[in-house]
Amino acid sequence: MPPVNRLFRPPADIGNLIAVRDVPALVRCLADPDEVTRTRAAKALIAIGPVAVPDLLSGLQSPRALVRLGAIEALAGIGDPASARPLIAHLEKEKHSEFLCAVVFALGEIGSPEAIPSLVRLLHNNAKYLRYAAAVSLDRLGWEPEDESDRIRYRIARCDWDAVRNAGPLAVPLLCDISHDPDPAIRSRIVSLIGEIGAGEGCRACEAGIRDRDPGVRWASVLAAMNCGITPSRMPFFLASRNRPGPNPLAAGILNFLFLGLGYNYIGKWWGFPVFMSYMSVIVLAQLATGPFFPYLVAYPVTAVLGLHTYYLARRISDRG
Repeated sequence: MPPVNRLFRPPADIGNLIAVRDVPALVRCLADPDEVTRTRAAKALIAIGPVAVPDLLSGLQSPRALVRLGAIEALAGIGDPASARPLIAHLEKEKHSEFLCAVVFALGEIGSPEAIPSLVRLLHNNAKYLRYAAAVSLDRLGWEPEDESDRIRYRIARCDWDAVRNAGPLAVPLLCDISHDPDPAIRSRIVSLIGEIGAGEGCRACEAGIRDRDPGVRWASVLAAMNCGITPSRMPFFLASRNRPGPNPLAAGILNFLFLGLGYNYIGKWWGFPVFMSYMSVIVLAQLATGPFFPYLVAYPVTAVLGLHTYYLARRISDRG
């Protein structure tokens, strides 16, 4: 069902706007809630061509995400070299990765060699999507790596892992540089490659991987660690100092001690909240019969034991993986 504000808003007359070549109005239509309207507006702006570029460049500064994305799409479709420099400058200002990817792909479509230095720098980025977008756009611009490091970074961005492995120890520091990729599958692949290459420079990536929150990355790091010079006796220390993604045992114990049932609910037991409701009902009824304090004097020794039980349950959960 469409939102209420759309039920009473007249649709944009795209046909009329195209006929009169009203570029500012078409740019505003890029933020229309209706996807068909946005698509028609973007296609119309592309058809208008370079005349629309100044207004589209102004649209890059819009606080509305849809306008910025639509403006980038239209600029890529127009392909005017004059828009390359403002888009390159926008790379430094934009914070959201999806918009950055759109700008990078647009620079590849426009085909301006001015963008090459900025795109090469993005091969160093920790995010796989940005690295891949930069590699694709560099291909479209006919870029050739200047040295072996750039060649390896390009292959990493393309996820050409066989070529990266064949590069040998030279690839290890470059893999370490991107070992904090947000995707655990990429982090796992990186530490596995470092282990296969077997260079001692990979120690820092393996140590960080053993402390990783993701169990798959931790296991891959353990398997790779000895090939990188980490002795088995040091691994338990790194594992013990890892970030634990599970519930906080102390918080679970205190919750169950003070509010029986909420501690169980906190660690994921579905029946924790019904236990809490039953406990509070009993406490209230007992207070009506005996006064406000006596029920707690009876309850707290019991909830203390159950609080300890919850503490150890939470410890067991946080130690998994």
